Amino acid sequence: MKRTVEIVLTIIGIVLFGLPVLLSGILLNSSDNPQIQQEIENFMNSPEVQMEGEMSSTDMTQMFEMMGSFAMFVLIASLIAIGLGILAAVFLKGNKKPKAAGIILIISAIIFTFATVFMGLFGGVAYLIAGIVALVRKPKKTAPDEAISY
Repeated sequence: MKRTVEIVLTIIGIVLFGLPVLLSGILLNSSDNPQIQQEIENFMNSPEVQMEGEMSSTDMTQMFEMMGSFAMFVLIASLIAIGLGILAAVFLKGNKKPKAAGIILIISAIIFTFATVFMGLFGGVAYLIAGIVALVRKPKKTAPDEAISY
């Protein structure tokens, strides 16, 4: 039995989980760049934005460290989701282990949609649909040779 639909949906999910990788990479790059940090600090201390008082440099440093940690967490979660998607696609190819692939895809969809703070929502939906189809789809049964009349 061919599992083309499941494999295509899994590959679409892999590509869509690449979006959080891209976004977290941009966030990591911007949290390390002193020029961008200075621009954000100037923006946060501008009179238009300022409401409760000026942010100190330690507050800004903590904010940039937190942004970097968050971006690294999302990056790692997205890469794990991509790896599990590749594993599920290998299991689906040749109809080797469709039940295991379906379970991996469903669990990955739920966990990594939340782990990427919904940046991987569309990838998670693709994984979820592929996982459900992989579990529900039954192989076609062929009629026995005796039942064929000539």
